[in-house]
Amino acid sequence: MVTEALQGYDIAKSDKGGITMAVVHAHTFLHVGIPVNDLDRAEEFYTNVLGLTAAPRGRPDSPVRMHCGSAPDPGQQVILFKRPTPIDRSPIDEDGHTHHAFIVTPAEFDAAVDTFKEMGIYHRGPIQWNPESHRTLYFFDPDGNYLQLADGEEF
Repeated sequence: MVTEALQGYDIAKSDKGGITMAVVHAHTFLHVGIPVNDLDRAEEFYTNVLGLTAAPRGRPDSPVRMHCGSAPDPGQQVILFKRPTPIDRSPIDEDGHTHHAFIVTPAEFDAAVDTFKEMGIYHRGPIQWNPESHRTLYFFDPDGNYLQLADGEEF
């Protein structure tokens, strides 16, 4: 389906198959949109479990605008969108390991490992992919979106 949608685009490529020039140069990531079945339930999860701050909604079915940190700066924003038709799915089977990652302090990470298990939202971890990297914990939100906590940055 995506391949069919892209067939109309004529992107300049080099002889080796790479793109020769970008059309634009995105300089800042603004937000991520996450599809959910139930906006109220999702807002409660992202607020009470991950500590995001939600902006007031105009209508009950309006997207929920949230952010990490103290302000809705670009790159810190999460927008929850209500799916037109609720779905029940197997996220790993359908999406692989696609996920959204959130950074927390090491102390919050340690607390989350135990608390998530108690809350029934634990999935796998903690994992430290190499000795110099941060620890990770993977879990699902109530609508099957795969999420990650990390106690540090990758770069």
